[in-house]
This record gives sequence, structure tokens and C-alpha cells, in this order.
Amino acid sequence: MRTTPWISLAVTAALAAGLTGCGTKGPTSSAPSAPSTNTMGLGAMNMGMAALNQPIKPMTEVRHGQNVTINMYTEERVVTIAPGVRWAAWTFDGTVPGPVIQLDQGDHVTLILHNIDPRMPHSIDLHAAQIAPSANYVDVLPGQSRVIRFVTEVPGVFMYHCATQPDLLHMEKGMYGEIMVNPAHTTPVIPQYHLVQSEFYSNWDALLNGSPTYVTFNGMADQYLDHPLTAKVGQPVQFAVVNAGPNEWSAFHIIGAIMSSVQPSGSVETVFHDLQTYSIAPGDGALITVTFQQPGTYKFLTHSFRDVEKGAVGEIVVTP
Repeated sequence: MRTTPWISLAVTAALAAGLTGCGTKGPTSSAPSAPSTNTMGLGAMNMGMAALNQPIKPMTEVRHGQNVTINMYTEERVVTIAPGVRWAAWTFDGTVPGPVIQLDQGDHVTLILHNIDPRMPHSIDLHAAQIAPSANYVDVLPGQSRVIRFVTEVPGVFMYHCATQPDLLHMEKGMYGEIMVNPAHTTPVIPQYHLVQSEFYSNWDALLNGSPTYVTFNGMADQYLDHPLTAKVGQPVQFAVVNAGPNEWSAFHIIGAIMSSVQPSGSVETVFHDLQTYSIAPGDGALITVTFQQPGTYKFLTHSFRDVEKGAVGEIVVTP
């Protein structure tokens, strides 16, 4: 594991030691079991430090024609990732995942990243930008800011994430989100739903070996079983789906429906039709369209069913 001056060997040892008392979902459970302490991630996976719960500082996005200025903030927050389960997150703008960044093709973007986390550096890697990472995706120290400029030349559904070493840890702690770039000269497709799949781990060894305790849509296990999405018969529904990983593939599937179109990475040039399941690699996305034929309740999930058992499932209530 690579380290920086901000991540000492003692912290590395704390990560390797893991977090004790973290439960897993049993084969007969109907929902992920909460860790016995209800504080998963508040110990060693927080680099051995007490959790901070900073006030939320929301992103701002100001548009003047095709000149867009975005202010984003990195901070530490305690969030809920499953019923009764608290997680010491490192965040963009106080949420996991971070906010959806909405842009148009041809925008000239000025993004200012403000690191208000007092304890460690953070950065941002923007998959929608074609710029030199060595000059742009660099660490921003606590209390400092960095300006990144780029033009959105390619439309699609993209990911952003922290790129500070160790990248794997900063991403697993919650530093990721979606960028939606609408194509120029066409009527924009505005997805009804944005879904980010991601994983949460109990300790460093589990993270390295790809053994998550929870796999979620939009940062909380099973939340769309309790609060289903909605749709209507015969009306197309668009899903922008990003797989933030950091390790698991997403085999996105809607039980009882066939995807009428799938645009890999949200591409306007490549469109697949009539798919049952679509695989989304960690760090990729897709724009998926479905038209439901009958009223009822439909499940969406990853067809990797071990991850369904860990929380990557929800429902869609379809009405006439």
C-alpha cells in the first residue's frame, strides 16, 4: 500500500488491523444485519482516528451560457449506510454519493475544489474531462483550494472520485459521484432516476480482497425496498447508473422488464437494444431506458446475487 506524508505507517497498521464487531448478513436474513456496535467504519477504517461530523457544505453550480462555475467541498461526515448502521465517511459536499453534476456538451467548466477536511488531503478525478491528471488531479491540502478547468467535449454518464493515495480507501470511504453531460443539438434525455452502486467494507483486508459487508444503491442498503421508485405503464423510464465500485462489477437488471436501450457510458454513438442484463465495470456508467408493460411491483438489482443479499436491490412500483 502506498502512503503519503499524511498517511503514516502507524495508520497503515491501524487499517490492516481492521474493525472488530462487524456483522454480516446471514443466509436466512431478509436484510443486511447491522454490526453489533452499529458503528461500522468508525474505527480502524477511519485511519484510527475519531470520526468527524462536519456540517454539510453543499455544492454550488452557476451557469452563464456555456460557462459553468462549480464550487465543491471535501469534508468528513457520519452517514447511515444501512438501518442503524453509522459510517465515518469522507465526502464531496457532505453526502455519499456526492451530488450529481449536471452539464451540457460544450460547457467551459471551472471547478474549484475546497478541502475543508482539517485532517487530510483530497482531490478529484473527473471522468468527463480530457485533461492531464498530473496537473489537475493532485492533492489539495486541508484549508486549501484548487481550480480545475475543462471543456465537456463528450456527452454521457460519467463518474468522479477522489484520487488521493491510497485511492482505494478514499473511494471506499464515500468519495465518488456522477457527472451527467447532455448532448448538444438534441433534446436532452433527463433521467428520472440516478443510481450509484457502491460498496462498504469492514476492514482493510476485506477491501483489498473484494469482500464487502454492504453493497448499496445511492449509499444505503435496501433503501428502495422501503421507499420504492415509481413509474407508469407504457411510459419510458430512464436510469443513469454509475458503478462507483471500488471493486465489484454491477450486473444491472430489472426483474420482469427488458431494457429497450442501453447506452454504454451514456454514449450517443453506441446504443444496444433489448437487453436483459447489462454489466457495468467499476468506474463506468450507462444510460438505460425501460418501458414497463404491466402494472405491479418490479425489483431492480445487480444480478450478482451475493451483492443483492448485501443490500444492492430496490423496487419500482408501476401504476396504470
